[in-house]
Amino acid sequence: MEISGPYSEVVSKLQSDETGVASLEPLTTDMEAVLATVHRIDGGTRSAIAENLPADTSVEFDAQAVVETMQVLERYDLVVLEGNTWKPGPKLQE
Repeated sequence: MEISGPYSEVVSKLQSDETGVASLEPLTTDMEAVLATVHRIDGGTRSAIAENLPADTSVEFDAQAVVETMQVLERYDLVVLEGNTWKPGPKLQE
């Protein structure tokens, strides 16, 4: 890319295009809400977690959505599955 020309044109070429990338903020906020719920109720079944989630999450969490979310969080040692109960994982207990 050639960087020459009027100042305003050069600056516009150098600015990043933030509109092309979706924000992850709703995702991280929902994940934090799920983790906070698991911690607050000291673990629970998928249905118990879904019932105790705050109403202001970005997406609706039913029991299946909770399982899918917990499986992702499990990969990061944030939750563990004991029987049919999801509990805070090692990273949350540090």
